[in-house]
Amino acid sequence: MKRTDNTAKFADKKTMIYAAFIITMIIVPTIFILQLLTSRPNTPKAAIIDQLSSSHLSDPPSRHQNQTFIDLAKSLLGQRFDTIDYYSDNASVENYKQLPSKGYKVIIWRAHSALDLGSKYVAISTSDREDLTSYDQYMQNGQLTLCQIRNDSHLYFAINPKFIREVMTGKFEDTLIILMSCNGLNANYKETARALQDEGAKVLISWDNWIGFADNDDATAQLLNYLIVENDTVSGALDKVNKIKYSSPEFGQSKLWYYPDIPEAGNYRIHDYREVTTSRIESAATPTCIPEQRTVAPCLRSPKNEQCLSQLPSACTVLKQPCSADSAGHYRSG
Repeated sequence: MKRTDNTAKFADKKTMIYAAFIITMIIVPTIFILQLLTSRPNTPKAAIIDQLSSSHLSDPPSRHQNQTFIDLAKSLLGQRFDTIDYYSDNASVENYKQLPSKGYKVIIWRAHSALDLGSKYVAISTSDREDLTSYDQYMQNGQLTLCQIRNDSHLYFAINPKFIREVMTGKFEDTLIILMSCNGLNANYKETARALQDEGAKVLISWDNWIGFADNDDATAQLLNYLIVENDTVSGALDKVNKIKYSSPEFGQSKLWYYPDIPEAGNYRIHDYREVTTSRIESAATPTCIPEQRTVAPCLRSPKNEQCLSQLPSACTVLKQPCSADSAGHYRSG
């Protein structure tokens, strides 16, 4: 009986050893794979943040949709990236928070902004309305502000330099940001640009003054064409875009600049981050055509609502939209 008990105990121990071995063989590779996946950098991609089209904005006048521009931007970015993320209603505080950690190499940031006259920074608006969402902790910490958009009865949460430095997760890496907002690089309000640079942004391109919706879309379309189709450097592309004088009686003249103003930023080109060779062949076979003349901006001064059309080859992609003298919007500090 004693021998039988010892045999049973030995069998139990042997079973336990086998079980422990099998569990180890499952757990260890699983942990290794998980660590490998989490340590791998994000696949380079691009983002279009289209807060101006958000359905959360009052329509009209603060909401400004331009699907033709968005389609064109996606088409051009598709010649450099396999993945392009799009934000509009979800251009939220929480998604802004995660932008540096997403692996974006180009961000087209089409959003309302506001000047903080006291602290000398530009606040970038989200689609989050103050009456529908609560960010008490961020507000108490001074990491968010409220944006009052012209002719809109609602207030919107907007991020500021403190949010960029203290709340955003991760770091931008080799990222070009085109901030389609008024005063993004106003000479007296560059703290937001500095904060983005501190968080790893390679280059920021934006306006030095107020800009109308139509001019904003038109200039950015031309800029993307030069940067991607013609593979120009940042400074080379801006030299071409700025040959057109974007101005109006209401706003005066506005010009696109890049930051920081150093050779490394000015000489930057958008790399081809695509992984599939066939997509490059297809893109090369069907180039995107951007008209040299202004196709939208003249409507800024049009006395009445009309379609902005140009005499262009039918193969060209033309920015077309109804617009009028009062269609250009700008925004005040909230």
